[in-house]
Amino acid sequence: MERQAWTWCCIVGLTINVSAQGAAQRLNPAPNVQIVRVRIGESCGWCTGNYDDNVTTIEPGSIVRLNRSSSDRKAYPDIETKYRITKRDWVDLQHFIDAGVLGAFTDQRGCPGCADEPTVSVEVQFSNGTRKSVGYNVGETAPPITALLQKIAAIQAKAKLQKP
Repeated sequence: MERQAWTWCCIVGLTINVSAQGAAQRLNPAPNVQIVRVRIGESCGWCTGNYDDNVTTIEPGSIVRLNRSSSDRKAYPDIETKYRITKRDWVDLQHFIDAGVLGAFTDQRGCPGCADEPTVSVEVQFSNGTRKSVGYNVGETAPPITALLQKIAAIQAKAKLQKP
């Protein structure tokens, strides 16, 4: 009986250790893995008309915003706006997304959009094909995600001022 208890303790201990290592690897990708794309989605399920679904994609050299209507696509065709960003802005964004920011990517917080609330989603894509994403109701983002959204808004504002 004592041996069986010891075996179970070892199994549980190893499971916890492996899980913790896996979580650390998910939060801190391997040193040779780079961020290749950041995507922000904003959606309003109960909104009608106009543009209620927006996706902003940031990649090396560009930031692209796509505005869509989920209700009347003929009256409101897709609008895509593309701006160039500097290499420095891209590198700064990559460095900004550290373990603290990635730790806030918990797949989903609460039930985004369940009560027809406006939602925001953020996704970081890595060079090894993996992704980290999170979704929130607007105004309920975790502080590190709010800081990331502000950083991206600043890059977008700066890009709009630059000549194409």
